[in-house]
Amino acid sequence: MITLILIGILAITVFPRFFRGGFAEISLREQLLSRLHLIQTQAMNHYQDCFFLQINSENYFSGELATNGNCLSTIDVLEEVSFSSDLNVSQGVIRFDGLGRVRLADSSLCSQFPCIISVQGEETHTIVIESEGYIHAPL
Repeated sequence: MITLILIGILAITVFPRFFRGGFAEISLREQLLSRLHLIQTQAMNHYQDCFFLQINSENYFSGELATNGNCLSTIDVLEEVSFSSDLNVSQGVIRFDGLGRVRLADSSLCSQFPCIISVQGEETHTIVIESEGYIHAPL
């Protein structure tokens, strides 16, 4: 009896999410959200303004600027992640300061708050970064 109730609840709430369009967008949004949290945490732990995320038309990567500020340290660049060209993603660079806030002056991806990164395909999903550094993905 309990098994049937659980299957019924899953059928109504969870299973439709697996069989609808937009999986690629949700997946990429979650990957970007995770990478943004990582970059923000690195910036706060090292208390430096040199950690960044670069989003291009078909890939993204993150890393740390070298001490001179204008070149990348190849040791500190995380693996580049490619995604489908069918997806349109906000492009640019985002940098965080030592307090976890976006550096607007150095971030071509954000020009004002809230900073919105969109992932478009069959559906549109967004990531929002607030002025004090709170990063979230609205439903």
